[in-house]
Amino acid sequence: MTNEEKILSMLEKMQADIDTLKKKLNVQDEETPEQYEANKKALLELINTPLTPEEQKEADEFAEYIAEMDARKAAV
Repeated sequence: MTNEEKILSMLEKMQADIDTLKKKLNVQDEETPEQYEANKKALLELINTPLTPEEQKEADEFAEYIAEMDARKAAV
């Protein structure tokens, strides 16, 4: 898998997570305080969930790729 394919895969996963969060947030208009707290807790758990070793490796590779692109841009 190329770096570009890995980045696309990671971005697609991030987009899916964003879509899930948006769906949960759209429910807030009719939420009770208890529902709001439950949703808030669920979102915080999602945000604070540690990455699997594979996800961490992909994140590190993505960070390296971005650093390389920044270095190329700075050199121009």
